[in-house]
Order: sequence, then C-alpha cells, then structure tokens
Amino acid sequence: MSKSSQKVPLIHLSEISDNSRDKIFYAGRLEDLPPSFSEYDSSHRHSYFAVFYFSEGKGTHEIDFQNFEIEKNSIFFLKPGQVHSWKFDKKPKGFALKISPEFYLEQNEKNSELRNYPFFGYEPGLSKIILKNLPKLKSDFTRLVNEFEEGSEPKILFLLSQLILLQIKNEYDTSSELFIKKNRPVSEFQSLLEKHFLKERGTSFYSRRLCLASNTLNRLCQNILGKSAKSVIHDRVLLECKRLLIHSDLNITQICFELGFLDNAYFSRYFKKLTGVTPEQFRESGRKMQ
Repeated sequence: MSKSSQKVPLIHLSEISDNSRDKIFYAGRLEDLPPSFSEYDSSHRHSYFAVFYFSEGKGTHEIDFQNFEIEKNSIFFLKPGQVHSWKFDKKPKGFALKISPEFYLEQNEKNSELRNYPFFGYEPGLSKIILKNLPKLKSDFTRLVNEFEEGSEPKILFLLSQLILLQIKNEYDTSSELFIKKNRPVSEFQSLLEKHFLKERGTSFYSRRLCLASNTLNRLCQNILGKSAKSVIHDRVLLECKRLLIHSDLNITQICFELGFLDNAYFSRYFKKLTGVTPEQFRESGRKMQ
C-alpha cells in the first residue's frame, strides 16, 4: 500500500506482543512501559478497549481532537476506533488495562457486555474522570497485574477486570456531566448515529428508527445537547473528516470516497460551511501544529 493511501494506523493487541496470551488481554503498570511511551505522540486508533489509571503523572492526552490534562488519580477511557496520542511531562505511575473483544468471546461473554459500560458505549461519553477516593481500586489493579504476570488462568483475569470496571463505573456514574445519558432517546440516537453516520445523514432516518417524529427528536436534542439533531449529525461527520485530514495520508478525493461524499467540490463546500476553512487549509494548519 502506498503512502498516499494510508489511513490512521489501527493498532491491535496482537501486534504489541508475541506472547499469545497477551494478544487479547493485557494488564500492566505504566511505570514499566518503555521510555518511548512518554512521547507516544503518533496518532493512532485501537481495535480494543482500554483504561489508563494514572496514580501519578503530568502531561497531555489528546483524544479525538480534545486535549485532556494528565494528572494524579485521573482515568482515561478509549473505545475501538478513537484516535489518540499523548505526551508526558512527568513519568507516570499507574495501570493500563487493555481488552480485546475476542477475550470476552473466549469467556463466553458477548462483546456487547463491554459496550454496556457507559465509558465504552457507542454514544459519546466522558473520556476522563478524576477519582475521588477509591483505595480498593489501586489494590485490585495491583492484584490483576500480579495475576497477569504470573500467568493465571483467563477466568481469574476476567473476573478481576470485571471487578475493576464495575468500581470505575460507579465512580463514572456519579459525574453530574452524565445527565445527558439519562435521556434514553438522545442516547439511542447517538448510538444509531455512530453506526450509520457514513451513509445516513438525514434526521428522518434516525427519527423513524427511534419511532419519533423528527421535530420531537430535534426538541430533545436541543434540550439535552443544546443543538438540533441535524447539527449532531454534522458534528459526527465533521469529526471523521478532521480525523482523516490530520491523521491520515489520504488525499482529498480518497477522503471524499471514504466518507461517502459525491465529489470534491461538494465535500469542500460542506467542510468550509461548517468550519470556515477548506479541507486543504485545515490539513495544512493542523499538521503545522503537530
């Protein structure tokens, strides 16, 4: 494949380790990672779910064009397909948990179970939370890492990881920012949008699937998200446009094809209308900042 057709790199757990056990599940300490990890600023996607718990550390973590401060007792969540990169100003301490969907299949658990956690769901959620007081979490992470390093059977790793994820969920659910997710129709709309935005960009498609009138869906989005349903759709399409412009080597024509636009001229008009700049200007400006 030529460089011009390269997309955002997709990293699989199977590519990180030669150990067959590590190809679908990983638990480790952040301080044990190689020095190059502190400047892992090459944007990429994961095919797996990940949790990073920083008991100490300082730096910046960029997830889908949003910058987050890395600080003490912060936890970050990554879902398959999200683009991220980071840079540390202070060596981190903490834990990393990475779970491939195949790991759940081996335990006779459906992949959808991971999606049931609010931080791993299809709809947008918080990418970062700050732990208030969870001494048990650090202890349970330590035990999970020890069991993983000792080669314990997968069922033990599964149960310990479940315990950790449930504790994190309890902390996550207490955030007042999650009031958005309490509105089921909007949450279901965002979930449908994540699955269909490349082909379906009309409000009527989603309102029909939700058994709602289009104006009802618009009203709910306006009340909960502060914008119309059409604007929510545009925002999701625009995010993917930006991802490919900044983090891939696809040319404009290839990006048009990838995102389902009819031609370059329409894509350029669409992008400029929403951002105020052309795709080429956005790409040039974004890459100068990297």
